[in-house]
Amino acid sequence: MELRSIEAFVRVAELGSITRASRDLGIVQPALSRHIQRIESEIGTPLLVRLPRGVQLTFAGRRFLQHSRRILQEVARATEELHLGGDGPAGKVVVGISPTLSPLLAPGLMERSAASFPGIKLTIVDEFTRRLQVDVLNGQVDLALLTNPPPNRALRFTAVLAEPIVVVMPRQSRGVSPVVTLDELASTPMLVTRGIRALVDEQLASHGVCLEVDVEIDAVEAIRRMLLRGRGVSIMPISAFRKEINDGLLTGLAVGGVNLSRTIMLAHIGDQLSAAGQAVMGLLRAEIDALAQRGIFSALSDNAAHWPQPQERTLGAA
Repeated sequence: MELRSIEAFVRVAELGSITRASRDLGIVQPALSRHIQRIESEIGTPLLVRLPRGVQLTFAGRRFLQHSRRILQEVARATEELHLGGDGPAGKVVVGISPTLSPLLAPGLMERSAASFPGIKLTIVDEFTRRLQVDVLNGQVDLALLTNPPPNRALRFTAVLAEPIVVVMPRQSRGVSPVVTLDELASTPMLVTRGIRALVDEQLASHGVCLEVDVEIDAVEAIRRMLLRGRGVSIMPISAFRKEINDGLLTGLAVGGVNLSRTIMLAHIGDQLSAAGQAVMGLLRAEIDALAQRGIFSALSDNAAHWPQPQERTLGAA
């Protein structure tokens, strides 16, 4: 099976069209179709269903796409490492980080990588855990930081961090308690991402409580801007809003009666992580450790701003 045929199949699968893939690869359509037919003949099963407009992957095609991406990824790594040579690991490494962590980790990780391993070409993908786990399995991401990921035998997980999940809201000038009760939590409409909502509801289930959701939005920055404008209440990992809380721009409060937290895991496929990927993993852990020493992931202190009086607790309160 030729590498060119595998490359052609992957591009057709990604674009969903032989015509578009032909233009993208600079190959005439009959030649591109022959590449696909050659693979189907060798494998002994159809990989694509030809539709009036475009193509669709069969079940076998979806499985073969995963393997094909990994093959191309390994060939690219080997080629880069052999061509670049020099001291230390080299090649392309794709790292996936969730939107709650990437603003904290990405700048330092890029600086560390450029200083320590100039031969490494670093790409950072900003996605939520569910999507990142699929990307790792498909070979599109080499290494990812996942939040409480479901078990998967194909992946190797390493726990690197546990941090509290807290209620975050616009700064309040008065209140009576630094802790949110479960009743208050259940009765306060929240701005929340789907992932954090599912995680918190799972941990609250044994207490017979679930979140009251005002808006479910997978955009951490949008939630941040709403809170800074004085509107809404959210529940998030402490690190995502630590700076705003420390600067007095937002209020952070622990939830009483339950230990709400998330566990961050490093994930990659088995033993397939390249030397460059292993080097980046070490840099990533070093950056996490540095932030942890600064208290970015630590629980709130007792002198944190207070939860407001019940009459003040409304969306849009200043």
